[in-house]
Amino acid sequence: MRTSRPFSTISYNTTSFLRARLDDLVSRSVLDFWVFVEHQPELDDTKPHKHLFCIPSRQIDSGAFSEYLKEILPSDPLSKPLGCMPCRASKFDDWYLYAIHDAAYLAGKGQSRRLHYTIDDFVSSCDDYFRELRHQIDYSRRNLQYKIAEAVYAGETFSSLVSSGLVPLPLIGQAERLYSLVLSDRLERACRKNHESEDESDVET
Repeated sequence: MRTSRPFSTISYNTTSFLRARLDDLVSRSVLDFWVFVEHQPELDDTKPHKHLFCIPSRQIDSGAFSEYLKEILPSDPLSKPLGCMPCRASKFDDWYLYAIHDAAYLAGKGQSRRLHYTIDDFVSSCDDYFRELRHQIDYSRRNLQYKIAEAVYAGETFSSLVSSGLVPLPLIGQAERLYSLVLSDRLERACRKNHESEDESDVET
């Protein structure tokens, strides 16, 4: 993929190697900006990884970018090099809200995470620009997602949610799909929790 648009990837590189390579790309005017955050494993992960967001200075080849991030460990030169997943086009708003594991954003996607992250967990090429990008995030969509998720967990029906005037008419279809996703996720987690409780009871007896 050749692109001049912002993109993201998941990196398994060591922090020192990743920072050095990204700083080099900035110094050579390949990237304008980069930021990443390291995530610890969740239930569906096996190892720590970094969520990386980049803004190119010019058109770049994502394959060449991935190749540049291949890292051979001096302690184990014969092992498979560390590297990153294939790059994909990305919007900062979505990338950032997922990167911090924002509960409202995840609920809107029918997802949830055990761990959450703060600004202090991020590493960027320019803190001022990172702050500016965060200030430009449109939180109105997130607020609606949060209120819909809140309504589901409070046992409120979708029709009563619409009647309250919370959902703008042009967004009713999208809001209903979101409501269904959050409700399905809630029921699934409740069912899983009941099964786990039953399993624990079996062990105790």
